[in-house]
Amino acid sequence: MEDFDFTQEDLRPLTLLETSIIQQNEQDNQSDLELSDSNEEQLHIPKKRRRLIIQSDSESESHSVRNYVTANITASDRVSKKWSRPRRQQPSIIPFTETSGINKEFSTILKEADPGAFYSLLVSDEIFDMIVEQTNLFALQSCESRNVKPSSRSHAWKPTDRHEIKRFFGLILYMGLVRLPKLSYYWSKDKILGQTFPRTVMSRNRFEIILQYLHFSDNETANKSDRISKIRPIIDMVNNTFQKYYSPKEDICVYESQVPFRGRIVFRQYNKSKRHKYGLKLFKLCTIPGYTCKFSLYGGKNIDTVNTTPTSVVMSLCSQILNKGHTLATDNWYTSLELAYNLLEHQTHLIGTIRKNRRGLPKDVVEAKLQKGEFMAMENEDGITILKWKDKRDVMMLSTKHSDKMSTIAKKGQTDY
Repeated sequence: MEDFDFTQEDLRPLTLLETSIIQQNEQDNQSDLELSDSNEEQLHIPKKRRRLIIQSDSESESHSVRNYVTANITASDRVSKKWSRPRRQQPSIIPFTETSGINKEFSTILKEADPGAFYSLLVSDEIFDMIVEQTNLFALQSCESRNVKPSSRSHAWKPTDRHEIKRFFGLILYMGLVRLPKLSYYWSKDKILGQTFPRTVMSRNRFEIILQYLHFSDNETANKSDRISKIRPIIDMVNNTFQKYYSPKEDICVYESQVPFRGRIVFRQYNKSKRHKYGLKLFKLCTIPGYTCKFSLYGGKNIDTVNTTPTSVVMSLCSQILNKGHTLATDNWYTSLELAYNLLEHQTHLIGTIRKNRRGLPKDVVEAKLQKGEFMAMENEDGITILKWKDKRDVMMLSTKHSDKMSTIAKKGQTDY
C-alpha cells in the first residue's frame, strides 16, 4: 500500500470539531446519558413536526384542507361498510300499475291485416307533411343561394305535395325489393332489365329531382354541432308515433342494433363480429313482444349537444316511461350503480349483468373465488343486490328488485338446476 502523509492543514477540521464538542460538554451540566437523550429528542421532534405541518397562506386554509381529508375518509368508510349479507327483504318493491298493450285503434288495424293501413298508422300524414315542407324549403333555398346554370334541371323544380311524396317513398320501398345495378334501369325500356311499374308511378327526372332536394330539417335553424340534426325531426316524430299506439309491459330492455351502411359518414361503426361489419348503431328501448318503443341513432362520441354515456343513453330512452314501476333489463355496458340510483329515484327497477370494474361494487363479491355452481351476493341499505355466480365463467349481476334467492328451472333435454 502507498503511504499518505497528513499535514497540519489537513488535520485542522478535525481539531475544530473536537474543540466544539469539548465546549458543548463544558456548558452542559447533565450527565452523559441525559445529554444523549436530550440530543435524540432535539433531532427527532422537529422532523415529525415538519411532516405534520401543512403549508398554507392562512390558518383557515389549513383548516379546510384537514376537513377535506376527514370528509374523504368518512365517505370511504361509509361506502365500504354499507354492503352486507342479503336480508332478502327489499325495502321498496315498486308496483307496476300501468295498463299495457295495444290501443284500440292499433288493434283494429291489426285485425284487418291491411299492410297499407298499418304503414300509414306508423308513418303518419304529419310525417309526410313535414317532409313536404322541408323539401320545398330546401329547394327554394338552394335555387336562391347559388347561381343555377341554364342547363340545370333545377329550373324544372315544382313544389311537391303529400301524395307525390308518398309515391316517391313507395318507389323507394319497391327498389328495396327489386334490386337493379343502376337507378336508371328502373325506367329502362330494355326487354331484360326494364321495369314497367316505376314508369306508371313517376318519371325518372321527377324522381331524381325530388331525391336531390329531399330534406327533413331546416338548414338555417339546425344545430351545427349535432351530427344527426338533418334527420332528428323525423326520428322524434317516429318515436312519438311508436309510443302513441303501444304501451309497454312491466319488463322492458335497452338493446343495440346495427343498420347495414357502407356510405361515407363520420359516425359509421365497424364491428368485425357482425354479419354486416359496417353500419349505423341504434340504441333501442324494446318490450317483451319485440316492439320498439323508442330508438336513437348514435352519432359518435364528439357531440356537444348529446351525452352518449351509458347512463345518459338509458335515461334518455326511458324518459317517457319513468315513474310507472317498470323493470328495465340492460347488459354490462349500461349497468352501473349510478344508473340504478337514477332509475330508483324515478320509480323504475334495474336488473342486468355488470362489469367487475364498475365503481362502488363490494370487493368481497368482486374478488370472490367461486367453484362452478357457487354464488355470492351482497346487498346495501337501499336494496341493491350485487351477485356473482360461477357457471363456465364468472357472471356478475345487479338488481334493485331481487335478492340472492335462487330458483330451480328446467331446460328441454337437460336436468334441472
